Amino acid sequence: MPDLARPDGQAAPRGGWLRARLRAAPGAALAFAVLVLATAFVAAALPRAVDASADDALRAAYERARPADRALRATASAAPDAGSPAELRARVAPAAVDRADTALRRAVHAPLRLAAGQAAYGVHNTSPADTDDPALPRPSPDVAPKATLTAQAGLARHATLTRGRMPGPERAREGHLVQAAVTEATARRMHLAPGDTFHLPDRTGTGGSDVTVRITGVLAPHGSREQVAHSPFWNAEQSLARPSLLSIPPAGGGGTPKRYWHFTAFIHPKAAPALLSLRDGAELYFHHPLDTDALAGHQARQAAQDLTRLASGADAARLRESAGVGELTFETGLTETLAAFQRENSAVAPLLLIAALGLATTALMVLLLAALLTAERRADELALLRARGASLAGLAGRLLAESATVAVPAGALGTGLALAATDGTRSTAALTAAAAVTALAALALPVRAALAHRRVRSAPPRGDLTRRRPSRRRTVVEASTFVLAVAAVVALRQRGTGGRNSAQETAATGGADAAGTAGDTDLLLALAPVLVALAAALLLLRCYPLPLRLLERLTARSAGPVAFLGVARAGRAPSSAVSGPALLALLVALTVASFGGTVLTGIAHGRDTAALRAVGADARIEAPGAENLPEGMTEKVRHAPGVDTVTAYRAHDDGELTGVADAVTVALVDAPAYARLTGHDGLPSFSADALVPETSEASTDPLPALMSPGLARKLGNGAEYTDLVLPGLQLPVRPAVIREATPAAQQGDFVVLSRETVARARPDARGTALLAPNTLLAGGQAPHARTLRRLAAAAFPDTDTGPLVSLRAEERAEYADTVLQSGAEHLYTLAVLAAAGYSALAVGLSLAQTAPGRRALLARLRTMGLARRQGRGVLLLESLPLYVLTAAAGAATGLATVPLLGPGIDLSALAGTPDTLPVGLTADAPPLLAPPLALLALATLGLLAQARRGGGAADLRTENQEPA
Repeated sequence: MPDLARPDGQAAPRGGWLRARLRAAPGAALAFAVLVLATAFVAAALPRAVDASADDALRAAYERARPADRALRATASAAPDAGSPAELRARVAPAAVDRADTALRRAVHAPLRLAAGQAAYGVHNTSPADTDDPALPRPSPDVAPKATLTAQAGLARHATLTRGRMPGPERAREGHLVQAAVTEATARRMHLAPGDTFHLPDRTGTGGSDVTVRITGVLAPHGSREQVAHSPFWNAEQSLARPSLLSIPPAGGGGTPKRYWHFTAFIHPKAAPALLSLRDGAELYFHHPLDTDALAGHQARQAAQDLTRLASGADAARLRESAGVGELTFETGLTETLAAFQRENSAVAPLLLIAALGLATTALMVLLLAALLTAERRADELALLRARGASLAGLAGRLLAESATVAVPAGALGTGLALAATDGTRSTAALTAAAAVTALAALALPVRAALAHRRVRSAPPRGDLTRRRPSRRRTVVEASTFVLAVAAVVALRQRGTGGRNSAQETAATGGADAAGTAGDTDLLLALAPVLVALAAALLLLRCYPLPLRLLERLTARSAGPVAFLGVARAGRAPSSAVSGPALLALLVALTVASFGGTVLTGIAHGRDTAALRAVGADARIEAPGAENLPEGMTEKVRHAPGVDTVTAYRAHDDGELTGVADAVTVALVDAPAYARLTGHDGLPSFSADALVPETSEASTDPLPALMSPGLARKLGNGAEYTDLVLPGLQLPVRPAVIREATPAAQQGDFVVLSRETVARARPDARGTALLAPNTLLAGGQAPHARTLRRLAAAAFPDTDTGPLVSLRAEERAEYADTVLQSGAEHLYTLAVLAAAGYSALAVGLSLAQTAPGRRALLARLRTMGLARRQGRGVLLLESLPLYVLTAAAGAATGLATVPLLGPGIDLSALAGTPDTLPVGLTADAPPLLAPPLALLALATLGLLAQARRGGGAADLRTENQEPA
């Protein structure tokens, strides 16, 4: 091995030394490069992936919104009270409208960007006007159709004339005759053709000076029906492309609503002054869709603030002056679209930050572990070089050059791969994180070596975990870590991660986006799982010597040498050099992986619970209106594929408990079948006999009922009773069973009675519609949706059965249908898998560090007469205590995070469930036990593999040699 300093005092050539070092240990250099590359890739990809998920979520929110909520929409009044007649005529002139639109576009700055060529602006009458012409169709004879006249710019670019001619600017009798064109759909529905006329009343309403509209042409919009349906030009105003059938609610809430047609006719922009004579005058409108491809998720907050500034403040005053059309009023649809995205993003961001910091800490620990193990492996070499005169600065510099030669190219390659593999719009955070990883990887070894070899030593101190006393510095560090962990847990339990309700308040007051939330969120709260893991690791390090001492005493008197040798070596070198850092890295990685597993399990459990609450069982079929289920429906559903249990009941949504509550959900059920279904749903079961009293009891006694806690509490939890009033029924009831939820009621207060008990108390109701079932619940592994819908369609042939059939699986799938939720869940899953991978890497590093010593040990034991089986026993007893205790501590720490951190973590934003149903961490065995068991299996297999390979005579010569 080349020296850092030659005997003659001349420095060895730097390049030759580096080449010699890399050739001496190519395997170690390659493993180090792979570690740095993978860590730099994760560090650079994670921020970019979060950004890409937010960008996709913003575009998805934009696509889900109504066309009116996707655009920057503003109006300016030209009503009679908005100015003098001359001012209003000048305001609606084409040049003035164009100038105002140009001013509006110039007032919009980045990050907002308007879609090029998608603007729709012009002038229309403020309120739709009645048309009393008898030739126009009337769905309700006493309600006249309504019409809107619009002078929208760019009509010729978006439509083709199919009949007649385009409307001209000619006006007669001071604007009381205007020319207009309609689309083919409008002409067909409203029975209009070129040459036809209809009339609109003017402001006076006398009828003597009505505005006459003459149809001059029929237009065909450019593009297919779907393109027209999504075109900003044809959706700028209601009923532009085709008439709309609108309804007027009946007075008093009863009766049939009245309906009428609303249609739009296009006039020439120069004829816009004619609109001033209509009722309520005219209005200028400007609709500009956003270019969402240019708006990133992290820019949503700034975009919303810019929209607010356009509507009020100094920017609004400057826009009003440059537009010259009076006060501009902005609609809130686009702002609400951005605010809805911000609320969801702000609720998800703290949870992603917890995963990101946990993964970052795990990667940091493994990188430091790799550096420490390398320094420990080369401790004799470095001590010899220091004894031969190498300076501390020279030693650190050469080690830095050696590490950087491998780390910098690997980090650069990992960063480049991450940038190419992800679609985020920002690279600053990714480059910063990857550069930090590369710098840490390059500096860790020289810094550790410099600290360990500050003084020249002739021989390294002997490690002994069972006898060594911790230093004061270590005690201070441990105490500080415990204090931080307690503070983080208390703060998280009190303040929480923000949830969806808090995110709504934050967004409403100018909250943060994903990046902003990550920056504003208290890092102490986000680091709570990691701090708990570090505290547990330090506690385990303190307690680790205790079981070793006990085992030493127990094995000292054992007959064979295997147990004593294995336990003795477990508390001494080389394990002592590896145990502390390895335990820290392993326990942090295990806790992060287990905590992530509980998060994902909690999300799945929350969605299952929410879907069950919404449906009531695995499937539900409701009769439309007040109808009853047909005879034999229950048996048909019972034989449907995937159905195990079925129950039918009568549901009432308008029950009343006299003096207790109104609008109570009441279910009259078959008690035995309903009790079985309740247990099948996983809800707390109850005995059917609790709802069916003895037949000897008086018919006037209160009927036992299953009630929600709120109702039962008002009735003394069974000590009192009251009357239940239903349409055609009045019965005394008392709470006999109290449950938080029941399959028949999705929300609110509920009362469940046995249908047979009600029939006994009211024989006159037996066999009537008062007790006839109108709802059916089915339980099973996977009820066949198509079969159930076919049965419902056959039972109710004249009804749209789509809303009548609900399935739990379909309801659950809807909770994860947003891009932000699914993307966040995928990122969380990848973070958990990465943490598990780092734990496996930590095991591999620690096993590789001690591999030469173990092979030499086996060789010595063989020369001393021990059998190969006994040598393997010594090897396992030497190393397994560390991994067994770490695995047990990892499982215990993962389990402890649920009660410690669970009250402060709301997963409803990730689950997508209703706000009324909170979702928290769930402690299930698989996510808690899988990482520790995998760790033990990996460590055991690695040790057995080393034992199988070692034990030869040649291994004696490798004890003091550096492994490749």
